[in-house]
Amino acid sequence: MTDLLDLAPLTPMHQTVRRPLHTETTTSQALYLPIAPPTLGTAGAVIGRELYSGKAFIYCPFSAFGDGLPGGNMIVMGDTGRGKSALTKTYTARQIRLGRKIIVLDTKEQKEREEGEWAALGRSLTGRAPVKFTPGGGRGSSCINPMDPTITGKRQVELIRTIVELGLGKPLDEFAGSALRIAIRRAHQRAGEESRAPVLADVAAALRAPEESDARAKERTRQELLGDGLEASYVLDRLCGNDQDSTGDLIGMLDGPTSLDIDLDGDMVVFDLTKVPSGGVAMTILVAVISIFLEEVWLRPMCECGAEPAQHQRVTVDAASGAWELGANEKTGCRRYTQRKRILVCEEAWHILGTPQLAALLEKFLKFARGYGLSCIFIVHHLSDIDDSAETQAALKMADTIIIYSMKKSEAEDTVARLGLPAWTAEHIMRLRRGVALWKVGEVIYPGVQHLLTETEQHLCFSSGSMTDLSSAAPDTE
Repeated sequence: MTDLLDLAPLTPMHQTVRRPLHTETTTSQALYLPIAPPTLGTAGAVIGRELYSGKAFIYCPFSAFGDGLPGGNMIVMGDTGRGKSALTKTYTARQIRLGRKIIVLDTKEQKEREEGEWAALGRSLTGRAPVKFTPGGGRGSSCINPMDPTITGKRQVELIRTIVELGLGKPLDEFAGSALRIAIRRAHQRAGEESRAPVLADVAAALRAPEESDARAKERTRQELLGDGLEASYVLDRLCGNDQDSTGDLIGMLDGPTSLDIDLDGDMVVFDLTKVPSGGVAMTILVAVISIFLEEVWLRPMCECGAEPAQHQRVTVDAASGAWELGANEKTGCRRYTQRKRILVCEEAWHILGTPQLAALLEKFLKFARGYGLSCIFIVHHLSDIDDSAETQAALKMADTIIIYSMKKSEAEDTVARLGLPAWTAEHIMRLRRGVALWKVGEVIYPGVQHLLTETEQHLCFSSGSMTDLSSAAPDTE
């Protein structure tokens, strides 16, 4: 005997007044075959089964792209303990077998393991420990330098301005913004004279010691230029400390040279942010810096054969217009350039989507994900955790796959309203049992997708071990 979900209308997005049929007999599954949503094909990662048709549910945004799926971004939501993290972990692990590269921003700590809940999975797949960030630094803690030469030009200026504005709690005016740009340039120059990489403390020092020539170039006095940037220098001192104060919020994480001694081309790299206070300015700024660092380093154009575009031959496809494409690479034996596919996972993504500055900073990730060969996955509990700002709404609209696990009545109704889903889905979401979710892929709704795990995946991917007896919950794999 199998408990089945409410039957969806004939057309997935069609509004209906009549309640869906409900049955608990396995024989009646035959009735669902003519009305079940179409499958997504056979290429991709196996998720589990679609309950209405009984068929395997296979999903891959890269394989399904263009066939009713305009992009690869995904948002996963639902009440605690319904299966969000387990789904995302098994999905990404299965995508690795298809050659994908995974980055995880892990903010959920497992107390019994004293580490982030993605650490065990990442270690089992790659043999590497997570990249851990700890306030104050210390043994095993990593540091990313926002002034690192790998982050160049305009993006570095935008990043440091975002750091200052987040620490200040308000936007910089034109005078302060101009002073900050000058200080960044001077910090690079002075650090270069000492044959070292600049750090944020160099920017703070340059803001407090502007040069007369810079003031004249802006038709300001030196004292006026000092006043323009003084507040920004205080913010950087509070965040990163200085020679007299070592209590900054970001000490040991953003105040020194980049210490990442890890291969960002590895199959899975986990950034462990579990020791950083969630909801605070340190977490927000750290995620902003990591995001830009990944954009400049991890997302650089690369073929699936491991070669850069310049190493592939240019093939003219239209002599009249001069149009060309990248073809073979003799060294690697690759026949045609194919952009490497990557997946970025953000746990507890409310601190990203709920912060307008961060949402705006990540807009390039989302908006140009197709060009990057990137799929962004955001995991949240409820949309009510996220504000209704224009930046957040823009990010939500760029999620082409939406996965909803069971929610309470008020949250289900709010989710349906904000996402513009059919009215019948609100009650349906409330009745979903654990491990079963409603999937919306493009414009097609799959009302009941059951996620299936192997016994090994249960122990690596299950994040409620403190509350559940896994020995009685493990599936029969024989």
